[in-house]
Amino acid sequence: MASLKDGDAPPLSSRVMDAEGWALVEHSGRVVAFNAQASVHFGIPAPTTVEHGRLPGCEWLRSDGTPLPSHEAPLARALAGEQVDTAEWTVLRPDGMRVRLQGTATPVKGGDGRVAAAVLRTRAVEALPAPLLDASRLLAEAGALLGTSVDAEAQLEPLLKLLVPTLGDGALLILMSPDADVSVAASLHVDAGRHALLRELLSRYPPDPTLPGGLSHVFVTGAVARLCVMSDEHVTLTARDAEHARMMREVGPHGCLSVPLAARGNVLGALILLRANVLHAFDAEEERVLAELAHRTALYLENARLLKEAREAVRQRDEFLGIASHELKTPLTPLSLKVQLLQKQVTVLAREGKPVPTERVSETLEVVQRQVRRLSRLVDNLLDVSRISAGRLRLEVEELDLASVAAEILYRFAPAAQQQGTELELHAPVPVVGRWDRLRLEQVVTNLLSNALKYGAGHPVVLSVDARGTVARLTVKDHGIGIAPEDLARIFERFERAVSDRHYGGLGLGLYITRQIVEAFGGTVLAQSEPGQGSTFTLELPRGDIPEEWLTAHAAPGPTSESEGG
Repeated sequence: MASLKDGDAPPLSSRVMDAEGWALVEHSGRVVAFNAQASVHFGIPAPTTVEHGRLPGCEWLRSDGTPLPSHEAPLARALAGEQVDTAEWTVLRPDGMRVRLQGTATPVKGGDGRVAAAVLRTRAVEALPAPLLDASRLLAEAGALLGTSVDAEAQLEPLLKLLVPTLGDGALLILMSPDADVSVAASLHVDAGRHALLRELLSRYPPDPTLPGGLSHVFVTGAVARLCVMSDEHVTLTARDAEHARMMREVGPHGCLSVPLAARGNVLGALILLRANVLHAFDAEEERVLAELAHRTALYLENARLLKEAREAVRQRDEFLGIASHELKTPLTPLSLKVQLLQKQVTVLAREGKPVPTERVSETLEVVQRQVRRLSRLVDNLLDVSRISAGRLRLEVEELDLASVAAEILYRFAPAAQQQGTELELHAPVPVVGRWDRLRLEQVVTNLLSNALKYGAGHPVVLSVDARGTVARLTVKDHGIGIAPEDLARIFERFERAVSDRHYGGLGLGLYITRQIVEAFGGTVLAQSEPGQGSTFTLELPRGDIPEEWLTAHAAPGPTSESEGG
């Protein structure tokens, strides 16, 4: 008989074998512990209390099938102070199943020498029959769970708890991103030791959908897959190294049923159910229920994603409206002030019969013209975004020299660059002819050069043009504030900015429009930068259907250091 002093932990092994169920019940009937395997053996969730040593809904039966009196039940005998040695019992569960269990019941004494609790240990004598599956209840509970929150990730592990141990000993929910990256969103195992081991295994060795087996089958075909994962054969086939093989073998053999998470024609991932008893195969009804649950989960995840995207779009819209209103108001304010001032001056001079000075009118009109051009550019950008979103970006293709276009744009920016104290350089040794839309090509070069002047901090800006066979290349390099690595991936998106709008104006549309135009030409635009080291933007454009002689007679010489900087 074990003894238990006040405040001591129960003398239970810290590592219970996966097939062993155990329960710790106080003399008062309060259930201190009831492991998942005990729930599997007795077909009940962990109870909070036990009356007269009798588990809720369960009957201990004699060999002739008649119920044992309450006081003769193993747990009741142990609570009365009797050591119940290893024996076989038949238990009638609440679901109507009769199971044969082997186990012991041990009384535990407190510090006063009295029986304080009892420990019940059980093992299944034979494979447990499949539980009666209440599919409607399980799917209803899953629907209620998924309907309680739009936070998709928070609901995935509770979802697996509906399946474990009802349908299997473990479950995994694996998601695949649009970039085909695979991650384990949730995992669960009925045995605490294997649960921790499984999580460590999945963390150190994430699933690879390209390897032979269930995952690749599910993701490629979108069909249900069955296999015996973590068998010796599977370990040999899929282990990436010796440590991986060791962990897989320690988790042990499991039967596996994988169903796709499919919604609206897309496979989002896989729901995988594990069963330690590989001889107890998943039946057709279990497969049907799991497939239906996976479909509902996929719809839930897809709706959560769409809601997240909608909220992000609303956030971007609100942010854009704030920036747009500020940007549109900025040129209107000086324009309005100048016009009002001129109007007052004209009125006063007319009242006094004096002529209006030409230089004052000219100065005011120059300001008005400059601000009108700025407003026009803002409106044009908004119209371009609208055309791109609607798929109505039209190109009027003609034969052009990219080097000449770059020189023209550089000439237009010369006055503004001189005013800022910025030196402009052009490296374009030979013509680079191709078939492009002149207005759109000018727009792209203008956007890049404008950004280089804005963020170049007054340092030199270098524009280079060369060709590599049928591909034309243009680079714009500044030596200014640069761009942080985490911002490089997003600067070509709508309304995205890598700097504070308080210090730098703009709608955050220039690079987005640039990328869309370049891609419409069939080309690419890339950015390289480091904070404080400046930025280099590189365009590569297919030259289109041009005469062969343009590729040979006007070939560019070897690359200079500046042209290689893109």
